[in-house]
Amino acid sequence: MPNFTDNKVDRAYESFMKQVPGFQRDPPEAKTIQRDIDKKKRKGERKDDLPKR
Repeated sequence: MPNFTDNKVDRAYESFMKQVPGFQRDPPEAKTIQRDIDKKKRKGERKDDLPKR
């Protein structure tokens, strides 16, 4: 469906209104971050377990 207008502000508003409430996209690096978290959990290393300086 084409945008209603060529006005930059109106197009931004239309784009905003097409969004589904409560839906958040994961950032592209989310899989990498989650893999690192899972790896640390498997090793048993957590921030709480690290020695304090």
